Amino acid sequence: MFEFFLICLMVGALVGFLAGLFGIGGGLIIVPILVSLLPMINVPEQMLMPAALGTSFATIVITGFSSAQRHHKLGNIEWNAVKLLAPSIMFSTFIAGLFISKLPKEYSSKLFACLTVYLAVKMILSIKSEKGYKPLTNKASVIGGILIGIASSAAGIGGGGFIVPFLNSRGIEMKKAIGSSAFCGMLLGVSGMISFMTSGWATEGMPTGSIGYVYLPAVLGITLTSFFTSKLGATTTTKLPVPTLKRYFAVLLLCLAFKMFIS
Repeated sequence: MFEFFLICLMVGALVGFLAGLFGIGGGLIIVPILVSLLPMINVPEQMLMPAALGTSFATIVITGFSSAQRHHKLGNIEWNAVKLLAPSIMFSTFIAGLFISKLPKEYSSKLFACLTVYLAVKMILSIKSEKGYKPLTNKASVIGGILIGIASSAAGIGGGGFIVPFLNSRGIEMKKAIGSSAFCGMLLGVSGMISFMTSGWATEGMPTGSIGYVYLPAVLGITLTSFFTSKLGATTTTKLPVPTLKRYFAVLLLCLAFKMFIS
């Protein structure tokens, strides 16, 4: 148990920095790591993915708050862009989470990997694409929010991998897209956490310290360090050029997708 908690502390330090840097909420890293770690505390095989997803969402709430707070101080949140996008994401994340938590592990893990590959390819293709922006209409915000919420539920992420390129393609500059993504990710995390708590409420087999599919000791270990390192990542965002941010983001996603495929 102590070894598990210590690893969670180290994972939190890493994901916090990356969450602040990329506005991804850390879930893309937390989920595959938790899938590998949760057997240490005797989580049954069929519950690994929903437990990893639910726990990931719970950590996103804390990490996302820290990151969003920093981005707000830096003026990186485009409030007009998130007024409809955020509630649409929250609603669809909650509904989708109730269904995704029931999927067999072999399907949910492959779905996670496919989504990360898609995100990486989309980000790489957008590096040299500076023209052809579409307007961010109310309809686009609602439809985009619903689709982002569904995809984020399957990946256990704060939606940054979808929100950042979505806003960026609508003419929102990269740094503001990342900041706005951090804010939406915090609210998405709340919705996803409640969804996986609800769907796993009466499930037997989860270890002591769990609420539904959320394992609280892992949440504590990860957030103890990620809360602080996310501020460092958010500050670093203002010092890196946009193409560099996109390349690093894409490489990160491809590495994580490969890990989930081989597992």
